[in-house]
Amino acid sequence: MTSNNLTENDKDLLHRYLDGVLTRSELESLEQLLRSNAGARAQLRSLATIDAKWQQLAMDESTTRISDACSGNQDRSATTRQRRRSIPLWASLIAIAASLAIAAFGWFLPSNDSTAQIETGIARVIRVEGQATVDGGHPLSQGADLFSGEVLSMSNGLIELAFRDSGVHVIATAPLQVKLDSDKRMSLANGQVKLVVPPQGIGFVVDTEKRRFIDLGTSFVVTANSLGSEVLVLDGKISVESTDHEPASLMNEGEFAKFDQNGRTKKRTASRLSLALPEVSTAATSVNTRSLAGFAVGYSPSAELNKNHIKEDLIGSQLLPLIQSGFQDTGCLQAFQKSEPLSFRGIAGAYHDFPQRTGLEPYTESGGWLSWYHGNVVPPRSGRYRFWGYADNHLMVAINGDPVFEGSRRDSSFKELGVSRTDNPALPCLIAPAGFACSDWIEVTDEPLQLDILFGEVGGRITSGLLLIEQEGKNYEETFWGQPKWPLFLTESPAAGETSELNRLLVHLEEKTMGSFSIAEDAIWKVQERKPSNTSE
Repeated sequence: MTSNNLTENDKDLLHRYLDGVLTRSELESLEQLLRSNAGARAQLRSLATIDAKWQQLAMDESTTRISDACSGNQDRSATTRQRRRSIPLWASLIAIAASLAIAAFGWFLPSNDSTAQIETGIARVIRVEGQATVDGGHPLSQGADLFSGEVLSMSNGLIELAFRDSGVHVIATAPLQVKLDSDKRMSLANGQVKLVVPPQGIGFVVDTEKRRFIDLGTSFVVTANSLGSEVLVLDGKISVESTDHEPASLMNEGEFAKFDQNGRTKKRTASRLSLALPEVSTAATSVNTRSLAGFAVGYSPSAELNKNHIKEDLIGSQLLPLIQSGFQDTGCLQAFQKSEPLSFRGIAGAYHDFPQRTGLEPYTESGGWLSWYHGNVVPPRSGRYRFWGYADNHLMVAINGDPVFEGSRRDSSFKELGVSRTDNPALPCLIAPAGFACSDWIEVTDEPLQLDILFGEVGGRITSGLLLIEQEGKNYEETFWGQPKWPLFLTESPAAGETSELNRLLVHLEEKTMGSFSIAEDAIWKVQERKPSNTSE
């Protein structure tokens, strides 16, 4: 009898599968694990869906009903219960538990419990920003259930929902009109939807008037209006079919296509988004007294590394004592070789050639690299701020020795520090399925404070990141997708050549990955000038 207990290696395989970084041999191991271990199948289902969120929503809904019953209030919940049956907490939890019964790897068997689907619907609303209605006027709010055949409409705002059995996660923006045909299909007449499809949702279909987009294990964005439709593949691949019975075609990560009402197609050349992201190529080693100074570290070519897999984070775990000491104990750095002194130029774009440009090479590429910037800075003004961003793999910001923002991927050892963060899937970004991460609000004065920034790579050369800053109460221009153009976090003004490079990156983000930023002189956290010193000491 096969045990359902999972080892740390088993769990790591599941996480690496969801991150899309499995090697061929690891994929074979995962397939065998999922065939033989029901616990592994359940764990994958739990990781790939948002069951925890559903449980919280069910608890919130139950609490609201109890409160309403005690106070005698009649609100929108009562109207909802007239249109659909109320869902007690135990029924929600049973439905969630039932959804974890997975039969096989990849193409998971859907639930056959039609009664449960009638009671709970095929999808549930996670969040609404703006006004959303269903079937001609019934308002929707957080926690509402959506049923097969219903038409969801929005004149403004954003709605986030998840399909109960397939685990497909959807973020849609207005103006919106979409019909939920089934747990595996939706028809988009107007609006824009971003879908993240877990393994059990493979085969999910988005229909538009002239095209049908079929998921093959991916994340993608579909736009539809009276002029036609567009699709951008963020990750994985999709199949595109014509309603005129033309042969189907495949689209891969990084591809974009536009289809007009007359059947004409415009398609962008295939490219991997991560490789296509521009790299700001200006020098990173020009240090002066106004620079936030730092250096990069990596393992020397003679170092013997004992890595169990390519994404094991040796370098990040080695630097944890530095972080835990408030960036005072530098003893852990003795294990590494160092680059030339670096000047912080912001974190934006790709960093595939960073070790070469900073003089770190030759180093052991599989061991990864990390750059550390340290100094005293003065905020542009007192108030509350929060950081936004992401990185592949390491990104951390600390103020006065305490980490305040962690925007790393799952495989970073910085996760062990438990730094508070919020993921925002409504804001698509290059390498983070959960969207941009943001910190809690941070209160600062206009007095100097210690600033430490860590950024780097677990192993290999494919690295990218973005670090932005938001001031509370300040209004920012927004992109068409709805992301505010928060300023790039800088500690000194970019030179003319850097500004040109950053503008090239900005055009790429806005046109191809729906991201953005701005360069704002009044948002620069300027370095408290110091005497020249050897930053590598």
